[in-house]
Amino acid sequence: MFARKSRAQSAMEYLMTYGWAILIIAVVLGALFSLGVFSSSSLLGTSCIASSGYYCANPVLSHSTQDLSATLGQSTGATYGNVIFYLVTSGSTYNPGSDPSYNLNGNLQSGQTTSVTFSTLGSTYSTIGTAFTGYLYVNYSTSGSSSSPRNAVAQIATVSVKSS
Repeated sequence: MFARKSRAQSAMEYLMTYGWAILIIAVVLGALFSLGVFSSSSLLGTSCIASSGYYCANPVLSHSTQDLSATLGQSTGATYGNVIFYLVTSGSTYNPGSDPSYNLNGNLQSGQTTSVTFSTLGSTYSTIGTAFTGYLYVNYSTSGSSSSPRNAVAQIATVSVKSS
């Protein structure tokens, strides 16, 4: 009879010890989850992924001015004239009349980069750490095989940036 009590007591001690350990691990994991440690947005930093033939680097979203700045360029072998860059928020469609834009007021040579700033993104991005995800487009004209210039629009990059 004593041996059976001893085995039952050992089994209860075993269950209690591992039960407390599992409970502590669950509480710690719950706390980490609530702090956003396992959130994919906390792992995603600032990125600017350019399409082939284009350059995009150093995107910065200012929480004080709600402006997005980046370095953009092209290396397509052509000279772009009448260059206007557009910033389109994810979930929106390209709309040159209402999207934030940056007018280069000149040509963009192949291999050339320029710093651009898109203003008036809105107060949505005034809190530090607020993420912006969107697309960059360039509207330009080039001289084709004929003497008349042709207008074109290209999606040049996907941007993901947190305000700082």
